[in-house]
Amino acid sequence: MVFGSGTKLHVNDREEFKPSYFKLTDEKSKTTACLATGFSRLNATANHPSFESLHKKNYSAVRISGDSLYNQVALLPPGNETCTEDTGEPGTCAETLEPDEKVNFITMTVLGLRLLFLKTVVFNVLMTLRLWMSR
Repeated sequence: MVFGSGTKLHVNDREEFKPSYFKLTDEKSKTTACLATGFSRLNATANHPSFESLHKKNYSAVRISGDSLYNQVALLPPGNETCTEDTGEPGTCAETLEPDEKVNFITMTVLGLRLLFLKTVVFNVLMTLRLWMSR
């Protein structure tokens, strides 16, 4: 919220969450990024080497709608390939998304119902046109 010129009000929870850092790489384009996620203070990444340049340019972290925690991404230069936490260990990101059979079944069922509805509409339109033309 802004009250007047240049005054910002940030309301923080009493519970503080520290950021978790993950290294994201794309082998095709040779791009590496550092993701800081799940932190409660807006400037929690200000002292991290990968995010210092973002804070100097006044790029702040963002919250996804409905979430109370902040997230921030920084692209790493080609020479700096490390994205470390406060412990000094490289961050890792485990694959957490797995295919779900129930979701696949429901998706295929909805697709089948849509096709059935479309065929019904087309059949009704053709029969209406045929009846209209026969008069």
